[in-house]
Amino acid sequence: NPGNRKNYHITVDNTTISRVILLVVAAFLVIMFLSRIIDPLILILISFFLALALNPAVTWIANRLKSKSRVKATGMAYVVVITFLVAFFSFVFPPLVTQTIDFLKDLPDTVKQIKDENSSIGSFLARNNLNDDVQKITDDLGNRVNDLAEPALATAGKVGTTLISVVTVLVLTFMMLVEGPTWIDRYFKTIKTRHRTHHRLLANRMYKVVVGYVNGQVLIAIIGGIFATLTLFIASQILNVTINAVALGGIISLFALLPLIGTIIGSIIVVLACLLVSWPLAIVMAIYFVIYQQLENVTLQPYIQSKTNTLTPLLVLIAALLGIGLGGILGAILAIPAAGCLKVLVDDYFERRRGIVPVDSSNV
Repeated sequence: NPGNRKNYHITVDNTTISRVILLVVAAFLVIMFLSRIIDPLILILISFFLALALNPAVTWIANRLKSKSRVKATGMAYVVVITFLVAFFSFVFPPLVTQTIDFLKDLPDTVKQIKDENSSIGSFLARNNLNDDVQKITDDLGNRVNDLAEPALATAGKVGTTLISVVTVLVLTFMMLVEGPTWIDRYFKTIKTRHRTHHRLLANRMYKVVVGYVNGQVLIAIIGGIFATLTLFIASQILNVTINAVALGGIISLFALLPLIGTIIGSIIVVLACLLVSWPLAIVMAIYFVIYQQLENVTLQPYIQSKTNTLTPLLVLIAALLGIGLGGILGAILAIPAAGCLKVLVDDYFERRRGIVPVDSSNV
């Protein structure tokens, strides 16, 4: 009734206004602070992830040493990993560098053969008036090769920064592996006794999720490398082309450690390497990688990861896509184990609501 309308007044006291202002200022300062330290935080996060992944191997080695020293066990694990990486890169990159140098040396003769009107390609170019375009591309490529000084200096600077970051991650990971159990014990001592067992159980479940994710991704990388090596070997034999199939397959395995996008990056490198040797081989491998990538993303990747971290294939695929969208490569690496850990917390919440007491005999 308009005649009985009452006027309501909302009053906000000065204390509430002050609190809102302080919260806004505090949120702004926190965001500014995080934006300044985001790079070190990323290095710490990567180190933490690597420490979790390497911890089973370090623990296994330490348990078999008389001294039970985690320092010695971590050092031995580092020696094995670094030796493997050095051997891998020594085996893979020299052939690629040699092929690139040979390609650049043979580029003028290759262009002449392409433009030869007696050849099938030359005839096609002549009929479609594409010779000028080919010459322009060749000249541009030559200019880029001759002007590599400045990009090389910039690349050298980036390589130096990357090396510093790698060394930092290695040192942080080493220290986390050595001191990790001590810090974990200190953390659990701060928790009340009646809650300590439950917190250990949750930590152990999350730890299993991360280790399972790492094992699953390594398995996917090995499968991808084996299939790529076999395809390269068969295709090169059919086309009568000499190429290091094992080295290129190793590149696929290395980059396939990144979920979803890793195989794409590795396949681009492999196709370019094949292009330096034989363009029919490059076309065959490009077709193969397009088909394999689709199969891996919708079948192999979700299935294996769902078996190793209790997530369903749909949740694995959603988590990986969201991780790529939010954090790029780092987000893609951390999305699946993060989703698995979140599922552990959700499952635990509903179990406790139903009165179910979970039991886990393993220790973190």
